[in-house]
Amino acid sequence: MSVSTYSQYNNEANIIKKALYDRGESLAELLASISVEPLLVFDDVTLDSYAKFISNQKDIVFAAVVNDKNIPLTHYLNKDNSYVESILNSKKIINIHSVIENLRNNKNILFFETPVKFDGKPLAKAWVGLDRLPYKNLFKSALLEIVWVTLGIGLFVGGAIYFLFKRKIFKPVAILMQGTQNIANFNFDKAVKIERAGELTLLADSFDKMRLQIKETMESRDLVMLELSELNDSLEEHVQARTQELQILNLKIAHEAMHDPLTGLPNRVLVTEQLQHDIAHAERTKTTLAVFIMDLNNFKEVNDTLGHPEGDRLLINVAQRLLKAIRESDTVGRLGGDEFAMVLPDISEEDAVKVADKILGELLPSFALDNHTLKVGASIGIAMYPEHGVDHTSLVRLADVAMYEAKKDKRDVCVYRAELDKYTPLRLSLMDYLHTALETNQLQLYYQPQISLIEKKVVSVEALIRWYHPELGWIFPDQFIPIAENTGLINQVSDWVLEEAFTQWRKWQDEGVDLQISINLSARDLANPGLPARIAELCDKYNMYTNGIIAEITESAIMYNPEQVIEIMNEPDMQRLQFSIDDFGTGYSSLSYLKKLSVEEVKIDKSFITDMVKDDDDANIVKSVIDLVHNLGRVVVAEGVEDIETLTQLKLLGCDKVQGYLFSKAVPVNELMAVITKIEQA
Repeated sequence: MSVSTYSQYNNEANIIKKALYDRGESLAELLASISVEPLLVFDDVTLDSYAKFISNQKDIVFAAVVNDKNIPLTHYLNKDNSYVESILNSKKIINIHSVIENLRNNKNILFFETPVKFDGKPLAKAWVGLDRLPYKNLFKSALLEIVWVTLGIGLFVGGAIYFLFKRKIFKPVAILMQGTQNIANFNFDKAVKIERAGELTLLADSFDKMRLQIKETMESRDLVMLELSELNDSLEEHVQARTQELQILNLKIAHEAMHDPLTGLPNRVLVTEQLQHDIAHAERTKTTLAVFIMDLNNFKEVNDTLGHPEGDRLLINVAQRLLKAIRESDTVGRLGGDEFAMVLPDISEEDAVKVADKILGELLPSFALDNHTLKVGASIGIAMYPEHGVDHTSLVRLADVAMYEAKKDKRDVCVYRAELDKYTPLRLSLMDYLHTALETNQLQLYYQPQISLIEKKVVSVEALIRWYHPELGWIFPDQFIPIAENTGLINQVSDWVLEEAFTQWRKWQDEGVDLQISINLSARDLANPGLPARIAELCDKYNMYTNGIIAEITESAIMYNPEQVIEIMNEPDMQRLQFSIDDFGTGYSSLSYLKKLSVEEVKIDKSFITDMVKDDDDANIVKSVIDLVHNLGRVVVAEGVEDIETLTQLKLLGCDKVQGYLFSKAVPVNELMAVITKIEQA
């Protein structure tokens, strides 16, 4: 009888224990399955309600959903439970993470953990803790009952108890498990019902209520998803409309960036690009071309006497006459003020002079301006490719030299001659001096602060190269950088700048100064195949992994060979730098490449910034560029800020960073910290 009693007791204990584990696992699986949707949509309210529901079940100590680091995303504690009450009253536990960890490690609490997955990937973990004590008490009561019943009715009562357990426990548990599986599989139509099974009946009723609540929640979710789908369709229509507006705006910006707003002629940028194109064509076809630089005579007196509006009318009329004097294949543009440029492909020097005379003939008739009739002369300088120069920079400069010679000698037309160029001896000397400057540390880096309008502090500086020659004094970059580019020294100069910038950045980092440094890279730098390896070497040498260096690339450098620039910028070693487009708005068709370039910021050319307060066209261009760049997810930097009015307007337009003489010119490194302090305390 003792053996029978123990056997019956052990059997019932196993059944109760299995029911306990099944119940805990079911609740954990239930919490895991219903937590997927709230986790995906970050619905903390629904997630809390699910945890609360689980915690309200009988003998539940706690329920929680935690991340992969066991930090609770949501939780609920049964504060009526003695273990929870004792922990919460303890002053040693200071946060909910510690409370749940303490409960989870309590041997009197049965702990269950189930992963929360979506598409096979873990999102979180569901925790459920059950109190063992009620079940231990149930074991003791069962033992006494079995002993007395077994002593009274023996094997008959034992058999009756077995069949009773089978009907009262196994079948209800199976129904509960099936109900849990149905809910886990999102099948909410079948009710969870147990007749006359005591606590399991109550549990089944709770399950059924939960089923109905989840069903209502899922139906609400489907309705919300339908509304979201409709909103998404509406948003796509809005995005398409906005995209069309931006495309139109881009075309307008591109045209405005390439054309003179007064005369409608190509501006300096477009003339330069067309000249480059014609040079390449002349090189392929072995032909010659001419570059004209024309300046009106006594135009300043017209402005001073009749006013700028009349001067503008005169320039418009001059532009119209110039178009009549040239071929369709020729290019005429306004460089600024009263200076015009013309590019004439496939023409000899003799014919070029004839065209220049024809242009002057077109200008001979008087110009009618309101109540005044004016005669306007002009001086034209001519440079020929390839006789005088083989690149656009030198041809324009040499034509400019010839134009000043024509003006000085009161001649109408002058063709460039070497003896006219007074700068040539100096240029030859500078070529030799620059080698020495690199070897004897005559070069210096000055730094101009860049201020974040959002953070209201200096966040970066632009490194600008300076050269002090012991005999010639200060030599400005626009004098020696073109020499460096033409002689191939630019790579050595740029390498020196890179080494100095990385050294200074590392020094500031060691001193606790967090400043990014912007450096300028030329088109020849970007054509250097060894640049990525050099960048990687410097990054490793100075332990730079935080994008501390920003490489500024001008639009003209990008457009010189855009595909090559994109390729080298996408090199893995180059990705350790950040990139900025410098002088934005002065290049042609770079808008089409902007989205392809992995750049973090765009600098608006200062020619647009300088007059934006006075010139509505410049202000509109700046606003359009800021909107465009922000829409592409880039940062906008405005350079050339020299007055409070310009700064205020840039703030209103949402510009991110500014630099200019309003804050500071470029200064030596030993003066920079004082300048930054003054800027940030202003």
